[in-house]
Amino acid sequence: MATATQATHELMTKKQLAEFLQCSQRQVEILTGKGRLPKPIYLGESSPRWKRDEILAHLDASRDGGGK
Repeated sequence: MATATQATHELMTKKQLAEFLQCSQRQVEILTGKGRLPKPIYLGESSPRWKRDEILAHLDASRDGGGK
């Protein structure tokens, strides 16, 4: 069983992030390109991954008026 700390450090695929944000994978690409989501890390040329804790922090900042 994963601890809360492990869960926040997990990497999310584009599909997982889209499901989490309740949007399309294309929308994730658009938001990332516009700087409205953190940049992903790449495990390969075509394998972007987003850090769950960075996404959560970004959403918190956006909700509090600190986001773009």
